[in-house]
Amino acid sequence: MCGRPGDRRTGQTAAPDGGFAACALLVCVQAIVATPQQLADQLAVLSTHINRTASPDMFRVLGELGLAFTQMKALFILSEHDRLSVKDISGRLSMSLPAMSRSVDGLVQRGYVARHECASDRRSRLVTLLPAGREVLGRVLAARGAALVEFAAELPDAERDALHAALLPIAERLSSR
Repeated sequence: MCGRPGDRRTGQTAAPDGGFAACALLVCVQAIVATPQQLADQLAVLSTHINRTASPDMFRVLGELGLAFTQMKALFILSEHDRLSVKDISGRLSMSLPAMSRSVDGLVQRGYVARHECASDRRSRLVTLLPAGREVLGRVLAARGAALVEFAAELPDAERDALHAALLPIAERLSSR
């Protein structure tokens, strides 16, 4: 609460225009703090642009490898875990178990993953990412990375510096998880 001119409780004095300097500062700070929706709207614009520029290269790589987008997503999920059941992968991707099983079959045939019985539950099949699958992910990430570098190179120096400064603490926090 800003108070009134000469308010002894806050100890503030009136500014030359009759208002309070502290109130003006508070209003100024409040005016520049983005709402979650405002930030989300701007992130959507940025994300859409980056995805649009990265997608052609990524889909070219997927086409060269004969992989479906779903299979690529399964490889990314497996890269974060030692092994998962087909059921776990299908749940994480919100896919039916039969559809995911077919996708995993294709990955097994290409030598990107191995599927084996679970020692504790023979009905369950566990899937493990193989080195060839990691190489595929590396190629996809390289295509996406090239698109990000291209985007960053197009930014004026001041915008690139400002974006870097804004993203750095967020990226550090996320990478430490």
